Amino acid sequence: MAEPLTNIEIEERAKEAREHVKSKATYSALAAALPIPLLDVGTDMKLLNEITGEIEEIFGITHDDVAKYSDDMKTRAAVMISSVGGEFVARKTIGYAVNKISKKQRKSGGRFGVVPLVTQGSTAMISYFLMKKLGNDHIDKCVSYLNSKNIDSSMQES
Repeated sequence: MAEPLTNIEIEERAKEAREHVKSKATYSALAAALPIPLLDVGTDMKLLNEITGEIEEIFGITHDDVAKYSDDMKTRAAVMISSVGGEFVARKTIGYAVNKISKKQRKSGGRFGVVPLVTQGSTAMISYFLMKKLGNDHIDKCVSYLNSKNIDSSMQES
């Protein structure tokens, strides 16, 4: 990194990075909404790699610079667990609730196809918010790193 960024520059770049994370989280939600097994896990892993690299690029730092502020393996494990776990929880809880509520409707001969739609929708929401949180956590780590560099360089100038 050539010279430290000002606090205003850091805030502006953080805002830009957060908008970028929202966009990528939308892609994660779309992948989770599709009923294709393991598509959401693979997509989430790819998007998380892209997000971290692009956030670091926005701030003008390298992955090695911010590595001490993040734990990549824990983050990757969280993505996989949440993708699979979120889908499981959504299927079980929403499916159970909707089945109980609609028991009479199904007995009357009507086909009930809302359960898969509600389940996929809730899985997409979980995926969106998780990807957004992981991206924002990485932004916070980058901001912490840059703020520490600003403090270090201001002490050296004194």
